[in-house]
Amino acid sequence: MQSSNVPSKIQIPFANSAGSSYKNTIPQASQIGITNGKASLNDGFPPLTFQPISSGGVPPFGADFNGILYEITAIQQWQEAGGMFPYDSTFSTTIGGYPKGAVLQAAAFGGLWVSTVENNTSNPDIGGAGWTSLAFEGSQAITVTTADVTLTALQSAYPVLIVSGTLTGNRNLIFPAVVGEWIVPNNTTGSYTLTGKTASGTGVTLTQGQSTYVYGDGTNIYFADSAKVASFNGRVGTVSLNSTDVTAALGYMPYNASNPAGYISSAVTTFNTRNGAVTLTGSDVTTALGYTPYNASNPSNYVPLSYWTGSYASTGWSKQPSGLIIQWGYIGFGSTSGQTIYFPITFPVGCWSLTANAYSGNSGQTDVVEVTNLTTVYANVVLANATYGTIEPGYCWWIAIGY
Repeated sequence: MQSSNVPSKIQIPFANSAGSSYKNTIPQASQIGITNGKASLNDGFPPLTFQPISSGGVPPFGADFNGILYEITAIQQWQEAGGMFPYDSTFSTTIGGYPKGAVLQAAAFGGLWVSTVENNTSNPDIGGAGWTSLAFEGSQAITVTTADVTLTALQSAYPVLIVSGTLTGNRNLIFPAVVGEWIVPNNTTGSYTLTGKTASGTGVTLTQGQSTYVYGDGTNIYFADSAKVASFNGRVGTVSLNSTDVTAALGYMPYNASNPAGYISSAVTTFNTRNGAVTLTGSDVTTALGYTPYNASNPSNYVPLSYWTGSYASTGWSKQPSGLIIQWGYIGFGSTSGQTIYFPITFPVGCWSLTANAYSGNSGQTDVVEVTNLTTVYANVVLANATYGTIEPGYCWWIAIGY
């Protein structure tokens, strides 16, 4: 047979307009002994209609012929029009259940059910086992609030599941463990999460305020569009790039005609006589500074500023890169007894010397500072009159050197 052999369709059932007296409804049960010669689905035309009238036979009823042909052609017309049948419990019982692969129309005529088992007597529209959804159209409204929600077979048959409700805690939307795909707009409120998962498998977070495309592999639920950008600079949905995005990425506002201040209007065409893509070199830095800066491979004559430390007050100290320490200060001698000079910092190794300029206020006499004890922490000194060999009050400025 070829595709060109499609027969013409039955426009109306046989005996469509025949009156009720000319078109019988054919009963299922046998009519033998009830109405002689009457047809039934159980017997067809009974044996009596096959006997000659002269031998007591009864002719078949014309209305039975019309009724049989009407029922057959009415079904044929429905199928030719693309129609399918919903679940019928009586019919299911009569045939011993639907076969594997049978396709039934959903009760709401929004999709199809396919039987996955033989002798299937369960009702798919009320969650019966052994059926899988096919080509459902439309959406289902799901409410999640104080507890997890397990989707029914009918709910999960629809491709769009619109979830709403005020969440009072972290909740789960539990999908059946089947192969399928869904779009889930999460319109819930409340500062909690909603997770789409199977009863015993893993799942994904259904972001609040967004529509999430997910699929099931028969065990777990996954993102069907895991490579997508979930948000861009805090915005979701269809996002258009704006100037704020560019400024945030660059870290500064780029030059434009309305913002020329502080920006050069032309590109650098050469750099230190070089053209094209230029890489900064050591000679560029040396040229710019006017001298060769200190570095590990060129230490001669250069010392990093961090190597020089000190406290430059009236009593202070300075530490040189070589380790040499110079300390200075002022001290008064309020009596004829000696004084102790405490150094601002301790000499790590030792103090080499301490010198001082002394003054006692005695005109025409020579004053000197004598060091009686010199340590890394302090020095004991006295102010002496060299002329008379006496110890006197006064003051002095001192310098100590060590390392």
